[in-house]
Amino acid sequence: MESQTKQLKEIFNRGSHISQLDALRWVKSMRLAARVYDLKQEGFPIDTYRRKENDKYITYYYKSGDLDD
Repeated sequence: MESQTKQLKEIFNRGSHISQLDALRWVKSMRLAARVYDLKQEGFPIDTYRRKENDKYITYYYKSGDLDD
């Protein structure tokens, strides 16, 4: 099994955006923010945006430079 950090790098390199719920489903991680912190400490460029969905704000993470929408 690959590490969660390695799996997240692959997701980000594909240009995907990921929320906490996505991380739980795809990577089996309940600590997405901690894994994002680890990647940022390695120099991996990650940025965030928030979207309101059903009266709740969801934070999405993406590789910097890949925001197209």
